[in-house]
Amino acid sequence: MKKIIVLGIGNPYLKDDRIGPKVVEDLEMLFKGRENIIFEIFYSSGIELLDSILDYDCAIFVDSIISNEVGKINYLTLEEILNLPETSSPHSTNFSTMIKLGMKISPNRMPSKILFCAIGIKDPFTFSDEFSSDLEESYIKILEEIKDKINDSST
Repeated sequence: MKKIIVLGIGNPYLKDDRIGPKVVEDLEMLFKGRENIIFEIFYSSGIELLDSILDYDCAIFVDSIISNEVGKINYLTLEEILNLPETSSPHSTNFSTMIKLGMKISPNRMPSKILFCAIGIKDPFTFSDEFSSDLEESYIKILEEIKDKINDSST
């Protein structure tokens, strides 16, 4: 059975930026009892994520991106992530640099499958425990779509 980690990235106190943590919280309830799937929440997506994904077969990241297509999920595979530009400072490491660094220093411990789910959002700046109306309307569809990705990754 494949070991999977699902990481929700975002600030749970900001309107739409909280989509990553909220999705992961709800998915954890849906997959309760599946010991091979671990769910974690992070406030940022820098180098600090590297230790969390080591020794898993698959890592799925759930984050937000400001977009005109609110609620649409854009997926990046490991191959696409490796083609993204890197940052030059380890103090402000972007996602691509973090993955490449892990592959360089711990290649045998990195997941063989990595999926980055970028959910289109409208307002990541307002303090609120409610989503914007467009994102709220898409929430169940987002949850189901990512649930399906996890199920596909576990086989």
